[in-house]
Amino acid sequence: MGCTCKRLFFIIGLIVMELIDLGLDWDFFVEVNKTDQEKIQRNDELKYSILAFAIIGSVTFILQLVAIYYDSRKNYSHLTYSTTMSFISTWFEDVPQIMLAIWVASISSDLISNSEKFKYKRNSSCLKTLLVLDLIGGILLLGASVFLLIELRFDNYS
Repeated sequence: MGCTCKRLFFIIGLIVMELIDLGLDWDFFVEVNKTDQEKIQRNDELKYSILAFAIIGSVTFILQLVAIYYDSRKNYSHLTYSTTMSFISTWFEDVPQIMLAIWVASISSDLISNSEKFKYKRNSSCLKTLLVLDLIGGILLLGASVFLLIELRFDNYS
């Protein structure tokens, strides 16, 4: 097989990111579904929309794994299927979920998840740690994005 370490790192990173995305999709649905806020509980369209996009996220995750398999059959020469599935997943699953999260935030009277409550708890000694970790995570994501863009440019994927 013609799989280099960089490509293997890219593929493992892609699978890990898709797994995290899948987990967050379902966590979002569970948090919205179990909230006791009346405005959200009465809004069945919102809950069913979030459920639908969590299911779409599960399907795109499976299709992403299939795409990685097909790309591996071509010795990862261009990652055509994986790139296409990543595009589809982003625009047809992630972007609508971001809009749904904005909808939830606009009608919510309270913070929904425990992590949100923890992050915004006043006088928390962990707040500074969370902010630093968030900053480090953002820097790592930015670095990974720049690295991937450089790799794509040199591999003539653009």
